[in-house]
Amino acid sequence: MTCKSGSTICMMWKNKEGQSFNVGELSKKTGKYYFRYDINGVENAKEYGFCPLPYFPKIDAKYFREELFRTFSKYIPGHGKKDKTSILKEYGLEKYDDFELLKKIGDKMLNDNIEFISPFGEEKTVLDEEHSALDEK
Repeated sequence: MTCKSGSTICMMWKNKEGQSFNVGELSKKTGKYYFRYDINGVENAKEYGFCPLPYFPKIDAKYFREELFRTFSKYIPGHGKKDKTSILKEYGLEKYDDFELLKKIGDKMLNDNIEFISPFGEEKTVLDEEHSALDEK
């Protein structure tokens, strides 16, 4: 799988040595969110300890929701808050878009080995390892 530009961001996983593996992609199309694993990337990463996210257990499945998966949205600053003015200003957005904000978070959260990067590497998002996908339901 190759991450495409536009409304797709790559999910990368880093092993303890810092080697990165493209293990999936998150995309937004027609107001819906899609997540799927890169099967080859997952198989390679498993050799170094990668495990699929708990609420995305099947690596050969495609997942979708009407809103951003809670597994990912809980890492967005201000998610669920009514006043998002300061967040928009901090990340240079004109309107609130959780997907665009996820792409822009960058290195603000450095405690994990999972990150989302845009296909051209301009922006990245790092998820906190302590917060797995356990609350996805």
